[in-house]
Amino acid sequence: MMKMFWLSNPLANHLFGPLATIILGLFVLAALALLAFQVGRMTLPILAIPTPAPAVSNQVLWQRYLTWAIIAPLFLIAVLSGPLAVALLCAFLCWQGGREYADLMKLPASHGAALVLSGWATLAAALIVGSAALVAAPVLAFFGWSLVALRSVKGEQSVEKRFGAALVGLWGSLYIGWLPAYLVALSVSASPGLVLAVGLGVALSDVGAFCCGKALGGPRLAPTLSPNKTWGGVAGNFLGAALALALLTFALPDFQLWQRCLLALAIGVGSIWGDLLESLLKRQGGVKDAGRMLPGFGGLLDRIDSLLMAAPLVYAIALLITK
Repeated sequence: MMKMFWLSNPLANHLFGPLATIILGLFVLAALALLAFQVGRMTLPILAIPTPAPAVSNQVLWQRYLTWAIIAPLFLIAVLSGPLAVALLCAFLCWQGGREYADLMKLPASHGAALVLSGWATLAAALIVGSAALVAAPVLAFFGWSLVALRSVKGEQSVEKRFGAALVGLWGSLYIGWLPAYLVALSVSASPGLVLAVGLGVALSDVGAFCCGKALGGPRLAPTLSPNKTWGGVAGNFLGAALALALLTFALPDFQLWQRCLLALAIGVGSIWGDLLESLLKRQGGVKDAGRMLPGFGGLLDRIDSLLMAAPLVYAIALLITK
């Protein structure tokens, strides 16, 4: 078996230079686009295109830009630093995402703690044993949360409350612990290009959805869950994912064009799916944002919802097309 080093110097990775250049270029273009958009709003309001979604202020757009400027290099360095760094990054996502999820679902404190700990256990297992942990984790989670369901919860007046809390906890432990473990498994299998494809693909997919949704509009995709999401935005999801895979051709040298197209499709579907799923959670919780951690976006879950769903889809597609 090939020896796997859990940590490495990201600056020594041959992918670092090209990736840093691409990310810097994207941020320069984004800054120029925001400036042009801001000037256009002030000088050419007649050209504004009406859309079903309310206009986003210039301040919020710049807040999102700065948030992306922090997230992008951190993600790049973590991926190029090896599986341990990816696992630690995912552990943070699990911790903060778990806290936001527990607040949204009004889980008891003990259930919220169990949710995060079970997620960390899944990530550790994925780091140590790789893909085998992905198969065992849901089964172990079911048995673990079945035990939790047998315990009473504070303020319960019937068993329905404890069952409901355990069921929500089980779902959450898979959502914020098991799904990101696929990123760890990809990193352990020496596939940094695929991890980068998920990250950049989801980022550009979300940006594409926002831009095309504003410019094209169209019928609403899911009026009840996410009134601002349109079929024009869906087109942007897939265009953004395709652009990401095109930019990362050098990081996926063993993948043919049709394989990269399938990966882009998986990322686009995952981005849409994850966005709608998180909208459902926020509707259930009766809030607009999952939290306030990320300026311009809201909570961490508001930013990683697409990543959580895209990671396992990319893993599955990669497994099928590389056999």
